[in-house]
Amino acid sequence: MKLSRPILVLSLACATSYDGVAQVVDLGPDISPRQRFQVYPRIDKAYEAMARGDGQRAISELQQAQRLAPDNTEIALQLAAAHRRFGQPAQAEAVLKAQLQRHPGDARLAQALRDMHQGAVPARLPEPQPVPAPAAKETPKAPSVTAPATATTAEPAKVAPTATDTPPRPRRSPAPPAMPAGYAKASQAYAAAERRDFAAALPLARQAVAAAPARLDYQRLLVYLLVENGRFDEAEARAARLDNVKQLQSDADWQMLRTSIRQRQALRPFEQAMQAREQGDMARALRHAESSVRLAPQALAPRLQWLGLLLQDGQAAQAQRVAEQGLALQHDPALQVLQGVALHVQGRGMASEQAFDAALSAPHLSRSERQNYGLIALDAALAAGQTERAQRLMQALATDSNAVLGSRRERLQALRSSTLSRGYELPLPLVNCFSAGDVPGCEIWPGQEAPNPAYRVAQEAYQAYGDGQYALAADKAAAAIQLNPRHLPYRELRLQALLAAGQKAQALDEADQTLQLQPDAVEVLALRSRLRREQGMTEAANADAQTALQIGGLSLSSEVDLLLQLGRRDEAAARFARAVSEPELQQSADPDLAYLAIRVKDDRQALSIFNRARDQGRMPDTALRDGAYAASRLAENEQSIAYFKQAISASHEGRLDMTPQQQYETRREVADRDRSWGVNTLLGYRGISLGAAGAQPGLYGDVAQLVSEVYWRPQKFGDGRFWELYGGAAQTVYSRHGVPTGSETTQGAVGIRAKPLSDHNLILAVERRVRIGSLSSNDWLLRMGYSGGMGTDLRVDVPSWNTVNVYAEAGRFIHRKQNYATFEAQAGRSFRMGGGDSRLVLFPHAVLGADYNSERTASGKQSSVGAGVGVSMRFWFREDRDHAPRSYLDLSLQYRARLAGDDRGKGVFLRAALVF
Repeated sequence: MKLSRPILVLSLACATSYDGVAQVVDLGPDISPRQRFQVYPRIDKAYEAMARGDGQRAISELQQAQRLAPDNTEIALQLAAAHRRFGQPAQAEAVLKAQLQRHPGDARLAQALRDMHQGAVPARLPEPQPVPAPAAKETPKAPSVTAPATATTAEPAKVAPTATDTPPRPRRSPAPPAMPAGYAKASQAYAAAERRDFAAALPLARQAVAAAPARLDYQRLLVYLLVENGRFDEAEARAARLDNVKQLQSDADWQMLRTSIRQRQALRPFEQAMQAREQGDMARALRHAESSVRLAPQALAPRLQWLGLLLQDGQAAQAQRVAEQGLALQHDPALQVLQGVALHVQGRGMASEQAFDAALSAPHLSRSERQNYGLIALDAALAAGQTERAQRLMQALATDSNAVLGSRRERLQALRSSTLSRGYELPLPLVNCFSAGDVPGCEIWPGQEAPNPAYRVAQEAYQAYGDGQYALAADKAAAAIQLNPRHLPYRELRLQALLAAGQKAQALDEADQTLQLQPDAVEVLALRSRLRREQGMTEAANADAQTALQIGGLSLSSEVDLLLQLGRRDEAAARFARAVSEPELQQSADPDLAYLAIRVKDDRQALSIFNRARDQGRMPDTALRDGAYAASRLAENEQSIAYFKQAISASHEGRLDMTPQQQYETRREVADRDRSWGVNTLLGYRGISLGAAGAQPGLYGDVAQLVSEVYWRPQKFGDGRFWELYGGAAQTVYSRHGVPTGSETTQGAVGIRAKPLSDHNLILAVERRVRIGSLSSNDWLLRMGYSGGMGTDLRVDVPSWNTVNVYAEAGRFIHRKQNYATFEAQAGRSFRMGGGDSRLVLFPHAVLGADYNSERTASGKQSSVGAGVGVSMRFWFREDRDHAPRSYLDLSLQYRARLAGDDRGKGVFLRAALVF
């Protein structure tokens, strides 16, 4: 227990009294000890004057007392009562109002003013009493702890005059009585102690005690000063003689002083124990700590120090006994916490929990104590695998102290959901001891993960695995196994690392060896099932899976994966749903759990977990694109874009390893999802311009059409399904054979089109043909188009790549009852013209084209088929750091030979397209 010197000195001052006076006056806490020494003689003299009927002297003494302690309300009330008693009500009211300005809202002052206005008789001052004979010396009584004695024991005389009585005629006052014996020396000793000049204060206190040995306040002051001067033996001897005094046996301040003496005696071995511990001499540290406890058995700090050393030395049973002995003397939560640790180490789980709960339920715990003790109890629950208790303790910690629980949350989630569950032992609390101001103290802090012989190298193995250095992780895990061969998590890590490093045969062999040693190691059984399945041993793999599921106790990840492996998808999804509905995982931010959600096709849960991981700073950069795709599948367009942009930033900052092509593809994802509008302009010679709004599929041969459209996607890309509003116009701009051209051929179109499938480029459209030129028409057109291929986008990782592009479209004009269909396939190789930063691509290719129209041509044909070769040049532009090029200009020249049908399938085909 740390003793505050100002509090102790205050208690000494409060007990000052004077001979011949026994009236108790409580001045309250709002007055300093030094003011008390100065004020009480004035109050005593005021009472003596009151007893003689000398109102002028009584008021004068109280006025001087108020000048010494102007903020003290009790003195102001006493002065006001004196004014009223001696016929000065105006002055009394003035005193009360002035004091009320100092302490607005003080109920006692307000009540005193109301009493004045109602004419009530003041009750603050005592009735006048006869003055005892100067020669009548009495033995002074033991002083009160809370206030000095200030009145005699004589019977009261007649009632003093009230405010309405005629004040008595002033008379000469007798000489004031002499100061009580020893008071002057005691006051000087106190003043020196207040200056912290304890050496000068000690002889003054001795003289005060010699002058008045029966005064307990002087005796207590002397004991205190002996302690401050390091004279512990003399202090203990004097204090022991006073312990039997009845007034002191229930005095909390005296007991506090006694504890201080014992602590000071125990301080030297306490500090010696600290030094020995720092030097690594545990045996010597334990001897000194025990000696300190024997000197001060009721002092808390030495006992906590001894307990910490015993636990550190592995003496849990002895630590339990020491804690119980201390609890028999005082029920302190710090002792209960260390008792809980000692019981836990001995495997007495229920008793340990009771000790922790008792400590945490103790009243008046500080915020830091609630946090530290709660974390120690949480560590014990995690070490015991008590997930429900750990969850409750976590919730209490988050509510009461806002403790940082990150690593412990991970540990709890790992116990439930992670295959790579690291071995966990109770981290022994740290009992941090110190001596401040010659007073010993100890604090109990939660410990770090307790190292076992393999702990450091095992942590290096886990770190290597997390960094993707699987071969190194396997080697480190093997070293950890050599140091701690019975620790199963290290074997599991070794097997996982071998598997990730591609050493599947060795992993399978070691899994067999581990299962021979521990047949019920279900996680190893689950891993062997996976290995056998990957090597085509399906029947054996399924047998392992079924056996592991029957044994039970699997991690969530393993259980779900085995169910999926056996084709029991509904069970896997249900098992996952039950797990994430439990309190431990409801607010999980474990990215591994998000990947498990993806495996059971619960993208909504996966995205929620990814979002929490990102918000809590636990999202690995390698998971950013996975979070983006999960958001994209849910049509959470803005979240998807945000994740992709974070991945791009992480790559630029060197936190995420991505190839230039991976960066480009990520930027392409942003560009596709960010697009909400566009403009397409197409110029085609021979055939229709593929997919163009307003194009005239009935025009064939040597004609050229110019088509432009603008479109808007209200919901952007969504989950790969989107819809657009569009409008455009087409015009025949050239003909070799007298077909009409120009404005009279202008055809308008507005429509809506949609991509209903996420994974296929199928486009459905409803289009209204709007007549603009005299040769155009009003009609409804239903269209369906499909495109596919590979290598159609720009590549930045290779100078050339194979490219295939296929497009097919079919439509029907409602009023004209005309059907059409067209098909084109291109296959070739694309060449980037320049270095890696070039955006110009040359595409020589072979082409196959076909078309059909329900309206026959002049030759009587409805279809044509042609094939040939061509070359196109495409220039990509409009890009930035986050967006791949969003626009391109494409020029294409083809020559086709007729394969079947009408002659329109042969000849030169020219196209120019601007996609913006």
